[in-house]
Amino acid sequence: MFHIKLNLACSLIITLSATSVADEIILMNGDILQGSQAEKTDSHIIWNADNFGNLSISLDQVRTVNGVSISNTPIEISQSIREEAPLASARRFFGESFSGSTAAFGNMSSGNDERNEWGLDSEISWLKEDLRHRSALGYENKSTDDNQSAVEYRLSHSVDWFFKDTWFWSNQGSFGANDNRAIDKFYTLGSNIGNQFWDDDEGSLLAETGIVWISEAFIDGTKDDRVTMSWSSDYRKLLFKQVGLSHSHQLLVAIEDPDNTQLSADIGFDFPLINNLFTKISLEWTYDNQPVEGVEKIDRKLNLGVNYSW
Repeated sequence: MFHIKLNLACSLIITLSATSVADEIILMNGDILQGSQAEKTDSHIIWNADNFGNLSISLDQVRTVNGVSISNTPIEISQSIREEAPLASARRFFGESFSGSTAAFGNMSSGNDERNEWGLDSEISWLKEDLRHRSALGYENKSTDDNQSAVEYRLSHSVDWFFKDTWFWSNQGSFGANDNRAIDKFYTLGSNIGNQFWDDDEGSLLAETGIVWISEAFIDGTKDDRVTMSWSSDYRKLLFKQVGLSHSHQLLVAIEDPDNTQLSADIGFDFPLINNLFTKISLEWTYDNQPVEGVEKIDRKLNLGVNYSW
């Protein structure tokens, strides 16, 4: 009798434990869905999500179910090939924290106004232990009538060392050119102290302040080297679980000449299309109170394009 009671008690404990913890599925893009598995085939899982109802999810989009990998589930050869895609290979090299986005935009007109403009912005980041790497590439090309194309590009990389909780020490460098502002080439080196206030699926916020050395060579042959105080921030927020809001800015004030200041800012919205593809609308604003002769102090630019994130 004792053994029967013991077996019944163990069975009851196991049953209660299994029902007290909600089932959880984690997708390859990092999304987490609470709910329960309704059905499973050789190619899909029918998942009864708490917030979205029944969803048919392809197995090649599923990372784990209740923490268990489904890699031992029969998968078609074509699905196995997709697992060897460049993005999957990059994740194996950089780690699961590897993420980024790429946006392309442009416009072309003819007739009374002959103009051709296109651009590309790309960002990636990855975390290795206490070090976070952030890289960014921006390129734009503009041409009007028969004039020579005006090019603007910037390549930057920073390494953040998280020395205490959300606090980090960032060292960064960049180089590029901007024909629209008569900058033939420029270089920057900086060192900042920053705080990553939060960073999750719903959004992120970081702020940095420090010293940045800037060297600018202008098209007219002049040059400007200066050490500046820098303050920058980057804010991202997911609105209504679909629309992405982003805002960033950087303020630079020369230490020897406080009147020599530059401010750049942008705000953008991502509207979902399919999967990780979005329509992107962004407004960029640049202010320089001491530009070279023939260049205005303020630049404004509205971009409309397509953004892909992972």
